[in-house]
Amino acid sequence: MNDPDSNDLDFTLLAEDSSPPAPVREVPTPVDEQESLIGEQALGAEGFHVIAARRGLPSAPNGVVLVVDDDLPTAELAARVLRRAGFSAAVAGSPKDAARHMNQLGPPALMLLDIEMPGMNGFEFLGRMRQNRRLKDTPVILFTALAERRHVVRGLLAGADGYVAKPITGTALVSAVKTVLNP
Repeated sequence: MNDPDSNDLDFTLLAEDSSPPAPVREVPTPVDEQESLIGEQALGAEGFHVIAARRGLPSAPNGVVLVVDDDLPTAELAARVLRRAGFSAAVAGSPKDAARHMNQLGPPALMLLDIEMPGMNGFEFLGRMRQNRRLKDTPVILFTALAERRHVVRGLLAGADGYVAKPITGTALVSAVKTVLNP
């Protein structure tokens, strides 16, 4: 049996500036382009688009939806809506806080991740998660005001499972999360 890589178990390294950035494909495939067009249309019509390439695992060590957003009132509101719908939800104000949270409690069942944050943006943090053996299959929905096609493409290339455009209704947010967590 292989011993776990100690770097793989310390999620705080994901948010360190000294670690190398995750490689991301720069050129979208025709499938990426088509999916981004569909995603942009869904964002405009419904406020969310979910790809669900990675479904939440019933055996996820941490059954929490982790909302990562530097706008704490927005993050707390999203967490409150999810709790009212029966989910466990926690809030982290930055990628570093999210990494600390995961160090204590393990990977979340799903992460709602803002893109525009100081220090490290959501695209970069997502790319680093996808490089980590223990986090690569954690479902991530980008939870952002950036809803143009180029952002959808970039999110796809970084490994996002879906997009939630802010502002969003509570019903649509719960629906997006349920789509991923309840296959």
